[in-house]
Amino acid sequence: MRSGFQFGIGWLLFLAATIASVTCDFVLQDGQLVVADGSGITTDKVDVSSTASQSNKILSVTSENVLKLTFHITGSSSDGKDSKGLTPHQVHLLATGVDTKLHWTSVVKVRGAGKAKWELDLARAPTDFFSLSEQGKIQLEIVLADPSPKHKPLRKTLATIQIPSNMILPYPYWDTKDGSPPSNLELEKYAPQPPIEWTFRAPRKPISPIISVAYTVVVLSPWFILLSAWSTLSSASTPGFKLLGPSSTSTIIFLATIASQEVMILTYWTSLRLYQYLPIAFLLALPLILSGRTALSELKARRKRNPISASHVILSKIHGGGLKGKGKAE
Repeated sequence: MRSGFQFGIGWLLFLAATIASVTCDFVLQDGQLVVADGSGITTDKVDVSSTASQSNKILSVTSENVLKLTFHITGSSSDGKDSKGLTPHQVHLLATGVDTKLHWTSVVKVRGAGKAKWELDLARAPTDFFSLSEQGKIQLEIVLADPSPKHKPLRKTLATIQIPSNMILPYPYWDTKDGSPPSNLELEKYAPQPPIEWTFRAPRKPISPIISVAYTVVVLSPWFILLSAWSTLSSASTPGFKLLGPSSTSTIIFLATIASQEVMILTYWTSLRLYQYLPIAFLLALPLILSGRTALSELKARRKRNPISASHVILSKIHGGGLKGKGKAE
């Protein structure tokens, strides 16, 4: 029982190896490359066959000619069982410039029975075809390929055609109005691009020193007024005006912390990051709040002890004027 099973497995492996070793080559039969004129009359032709030797014939064409290619694809198997009609996965006609080695390809239509047909009207041929050769000599080849490992690729030279000089186009030739390559061309997309020129804003003009000094005076003038008012109010004879008299320790700390906060804001604006500024500002805010509450409480108590009223102001003016007049009279 076991020996029979092993024999069956061995027989299947032998069949698989035999089938895999069988190859089938492509064969071209009953083919012709025809040059026809505008009325369909054949002016020249070349036979196409896999067994024929390489053709060195040169076919002269004009813009009024039509190239027609027909052939039949069969298969020659290594086991002697030939195929009547094959349809390869890819069948292309390859046109190559003899002097430039530039290539142009066109798909050949193949029907189910292996019959292939290709046609090119030279009056409507693409511009790429006429820019293949500077001398006008273009070699035509047929290429057959299939992904199956048992089919070997086939490449067969058909003939060489000679294009007149008035039909030859320079390479590369762009069929556009201005002769420039189209923007959607891959070659144009990945070709070296012109350098990018950045447009920067013009540098700022320096401000006149006179204007800078004038604005500085305008900004600092309130401080000059406050400082002069400080000295006047501190030396006033009316008790109610001595609110800004001798400063206490809390007032000095309060003013110092305010100044330090302003310095920190300026430093943050010029050189610090936000995460660097916030911890320092938080630490300075604690003494600012505590000293500010104490300083404002002391100021409130001082105003209650020495209230300011209109009568105090009038009396101070009268006394001041009387003292001045009395001094003059004496």
